[in-house]
Amino acid sequence: MVKQYPHFLFIEEATESIQDADGNWTECTVSRKFISMCREESDGRGTEFQVAGGEYHKATSVIQCPKNCPKVNKGAKVLIANDPECADVRIEGICLNFDPAQLHSRLWV
Repeated sequence: MVKQYPHFLFIEEATESIQDADGNWTECTVSRKFISMCREESDGRGTEFQVAGGEYHKATSVIQCPKNCPKVNKGAKVLIANDPECADVRIEGICLNFDPAQLHSRLWV
């Protein structure tokens, strides 16, 4: 049986290092948060997106998501995994664009 969304979309969030009252710095912590089921496909068209500073980045993958997928901000670090524990990562990268279309959402990495 073919699944429409066989992969798992995660976003990586990091806390900033802060200085306590004694002047000691705390280490930043990185966590992964599950966002939505998805389907990762290579972007053979070579779609380009302009990022901050006027640079252009070429997308390597387009991620198809259900319509109810929460918005992913441009510049967010995303991971696409084959499993819900995010142990088998297919691809990781920076969100270049997110498009909540009429029938589904798309994200370019």
